[in-house]
Amino acid sequence: MSNSRFTMQPLELFKVLSDPTRLRLFQILFQKQARCVQELVDMLDQPQPTVSRHLNHLKKLGILDCVRDGTWMWYKMASNLPVWCQDILDTTYETLQDQTYNNKKSG
Repeated sequence: MSNSRFTMQPLELFKVLSDPTRLRLFQILFQKQARCVQELVDMLDQPQPTVSRHLNHLKKLGILDCVRDGTWMWYKMASNLPVWCQDILDTTYETLQDQTYNNKKSG
């Protein structure tokens, strides 16, 4: 468990989520299913080093947990986030889902 979770400031959270790739990673991983780096690379259609760099930003902040299984790294949303952080992430995810639905509906 990372100590950064308990010292995380709102500005850091907003800054890390301001990047479109990290925001998309958050949206994918918020569904509570662990994903390996290669799955995320395929889903984002971006190079592995780019995806890994963005995952590292999220992990350092304490938003993600990762587990090594042999040569595979599995990422998932961190448990035990501060309540304020979880509330922001919940609202962000719901808003992104609503926007996606509305964009598909109007398209």
